[in-house]
Amino acid sequence: MDNAAFQNLLAVVDDFTDAQKAAFKKALDGGCDFEKVVMILDAYMLAKGECPRCHSKNINRWGRQSGLQRFRCYECGRSFNALTGTPLARLRRKEEWLKMGSALKEGLTVKKTAEKCETAISTAFRWRHRFLKAIQSDMSNKLEGIAEADETYFLESCKGARQLARAPRKRGGKAHKPGISREQVPVLVARDRAGGIVDAVLPDQSKRSVKQVLGCRVSKENILCIDGGNALWGFVCEAKIPCKVMPSGKFVHERNPIFHIQNINSYHSRLKTWIRVFNGVATKYLPNYLGWRRMYERQLPAVTPTAWVQAAARPVVQ
Repeated sequence: MDNAAFQNLLAVVDDFTDAQKAAFKKALDGGCDFEKVVMILDAYMLAKGECPRCHSKNINRWGRQSGLQRFRCYECGRSFNALTGTPLARLRRKEEWLKMGSALKEGLTVKKTAEKCETAISTAFRWRHRFLKAIQSDMSNKLEGIAEADETYFLESCKGARQLARAPRKRGGKAHKPGISREQVPVLVARDRAGGIVDAVLPDQSKRSVKQVLGCRVSKENILCIDGGNALWGFVCEAKIPCKVMPSGKFVHERNPIFHIQNINSYHSRLKTWIRVFNGVATKYLPNYLGWRRMYERQLPAVTPTAWVQAAARPVVQ
């Protein structure tokens, strides 16, 4: 727009109705957020500098589409942009993505997220899990020094399923059997004293399942503090990992302030208190919420709406 046209626009702004002024402001704000998101994604792609398919560095710019810079790989001949192969691919309304990142930072419910992003509840739910999918595997590659590991349990939820293999429970309900049973889903969490976290939903309570999660993340250089559960005990014995078994009882950590599982128990408490806000999480989505909680545990100023967009724009690690 040239300067004369801009001055003409300013001259008629005062004649806008309140609804027109609100729509005009929304258009300006949305455009600004759109440009911010495009800058974030383009900067991420330029910093990465490789093809998402063949990982070649021999790439070059190849025009723009939908606001994003496209690139072409000279090895495989395919073109791509910053969202190719990521959970955000083909997702529209980029101008609302920073608001979505803000909603994730604040831990808003789906309904409040929909209001914040001015979209349907079903869309807000879909966006939430698109954003969370990429951070499922964003956890520590290796635990350092003294580490703690323990399982916690969530009541199995088939929320949203059209067919159930059991009788439905009213408003979530409670397990029919007390204590640990097949109605409970085990979640393994391991954490070192530096704050590194590894967690996963286990298919069963066996040492094989524990080994799949911790096998490449703990070694003989660690000292693993556990509570003596069969699965963890079988894993450390098979892998010959130094461990300390914590006896049950009160004030155990006071008698031994170095070797304890208080950090992991505290994490379990924070996780369950936080997840209760969502009024029941379907078991199939539980890994997404574990990743969401790990982002909170970082407690870094960098965990901003921009950081959420950057995290969601990473390819999913299978």
